[in-house]
Amino acid sequence: MAYFLVMGGLALSVFFTFGWLLLRTGQWLARGLPGGAARRAKRPAQRAPAKKPARAPAKARPRAATKKREPREPWRLTRWLARRRFALPLSLLTLLLYGLARLAEYGMSFRSHDVPGAYHSLVGSLGWIAAVLLALALVNLLAAWRCRGR
Repeated sequence: MAYFLVMGGLALSVFFTFGWLLLRTGQWLARGLPGGAARRAKRPAQRAPAKKPARAPAKARPRAATKKREPREPWRLTRWLARRRFALPLSLLTLLLYGLARLAEYGMSFRSHDVPGAYHSLVGSLGWIAAVLLALALVNLLAAWRCRGR
């Protein structure tokens, strides 16, 4: 019974993930169609830098080379990564799948039958995929932080 619960939960998670990926891909493709750009969120207009009040200090002394540099515009790749919001939910789902598969592997080790060798490699691969997706989610969050307010 536990086998059916674990494998059913695993199958449900995999089908949910593929359905979600198909939905997001369909939405991405629909944006490219004529009239699809109307659904896009408009970017806020860039603000002009605020002007400083024109007050003369009592003692004006020249400062040597203390110019403030304007922050540079983020790279195109950074802006592209900031718009993508798939990495964090997908990595958390993969991490959940890895945890469930690891728990099932632990439970199957106490059975009288041997665990198939392919299952061990599946759990290991799922762990690596979860680690890569978590790293991608971290890069995505950093890119969104870099592009905030632009």
